[in-house]
Amino acid sequence: MNRLEYHFDCLDGRCLFICEFDETSLRYDLESTIEELPAKAGELSKEECELFNKHISEAKIPAWDASYTPTLSKIEDGVKWKVKLHLEGKEYVSKGEESYEPYGYMELIKAMKLCIEKAEYFAAAGE
Repeated sequence: MNRLEYHFDCLDGRCLFICEFDETSLRYDLESTIEELPAKAGELSKEECELFNKHISEAKIPAWDASYTPTLSKIEDGVKWKVKLHLEGKEYVSKGEESYEPYGYMELIKAMKLCIEKAEYFAAAGE
């Protein structure tokens, strides 16, 4: 079974999205202190699970750098994210700040949107 953990911290609060999935099943749990994103748990249908896997594959998380944070400025963003993906026995970890997101990040958001209606909340405001 594969596992995705998505940690999100901002001025409004924090969220932890965890899901375990394979080709045909997915169970998820969202813990949240953000008013707009209430805590929720559930499962996806086989068809939704296939779409989730497609988006995760297109996100290309194994190719993401370990960190997407500003290096030239000393200004810390109030929005931070971290992704841990356990896929086929390997672990991939990446973290960053709003506006410092890897190519493919929006595919991750599309995958999470299958579970969390307002998953766009996790995308930079300019997206």
